[in-house]
Amino acid sequence: MDNAKALINACADENPNVKRAAAMAIGELGISQGKNALVKLLGDKDHLVQEEAVYSLGKLKAEDAADHIAALIVNKDGDIRKAILQAVSSKGEAAEVKQQSGAAPFGSGAGEKKGKEVNWKVKRAAALVLCKLKPDIAVFPLGQALDHENQKIRLASITGLGNMEAEISAEKLLGLLADEDWEIRKSAATALGKMKSGEAVPGLVELLKDTRFPVRIEAIIALNHIKSPDSIPALTESLKNDNNPDVKRTIATALGNMRSESVVPALTEACKDEAWQVRKAAVTSLGNLKYASVVAPIMDAIGDENKEVQTVAAAAYPRLVTYLASLMHE
Repeated sequence: MDNAKALINACADENPNVKRAAAMAIGELGISQGKNALVKLLGDKDHLVQEEAVYSLGKLKAEDAADHIAALIVNKDGDIRKAILQAVSSKGEAAEVKQQSGAAPFGSGAGEKKGKEVNWKVKRAAALVLCKLKPDIAVFPLGQALDHENQKIRLASITGLGNMEAEISAEKLLGLLADEDWEIRKSAATALGKMKSGEAVPGLVELLKDTRFPVRIEAIIALNHIKSPDSIPALTESLKNDNNPDVKRTIATALGNMRSESVVPALTEACKDEAWQVRKAAVTSLGNLKYASVVAPIMDAIGDENKEVQTVAAAAYPRLVTYLASLMHE
């Protein structure tokens, strides 16, 4: 039996872990003949299986499955655009909206299963995939609204596109990083960060010099999401020269998430910052880096005058030393 057929058959297995793994593999390997099996998994009892099936249908660019995916999120009013906007901004509401019976949103006749509650993560996955399969539903209209004269409409459109992770709109958002309105610059940075747009790195780096500190913070958070090594020099420079402790604290956290030993000198210097919040963030980030070069600054931080900094350093030091010792004995 070839791999494709075996994976398709595994989608009917009783074990949800097997079904989920099979669905993931079908998407990763681009097995187009597995689309029907994935569509069946959209109605699975296990929401993790459903979620994986949705994402794999997206990887297969299965436009003919759009109705089935939309059935996971459409509400009573049948407004698919509204349903997408609600689903992509969902943070895990306690009350899940029930699927409604009725006609399919795109008119193919594939209705939803009556009365079945859909997990918010499945709904969000469905909305994100629909944005890629059918960008004309919500992505294109929001992209057009970026040119609206009303600032609130522009901000709402940027937020919506960011929540949709609509990479197709990234080029237009890049231009907004230089907008004269600081709230537009801030929102554009947030959206591009959610899209993990590598093309946005130069523009986001430029925002590290913005006169508005909330803009600088959002640019740092976006760079943290993207995690491009190209942003490290600018971030380390800003950590040294920025005069806002909240900005510096955010940079210290972002540099730690880069997982590069090149950030250790900058974080070590930040352990001496006059603001204890910056020192704490720097020590925390050093503690998450598995390099011998971080041991000395963490050990020094155990003697910090601030109790919170001391606590973080005291927790990180033995954990790090134990880890490095284990490497020596391998």
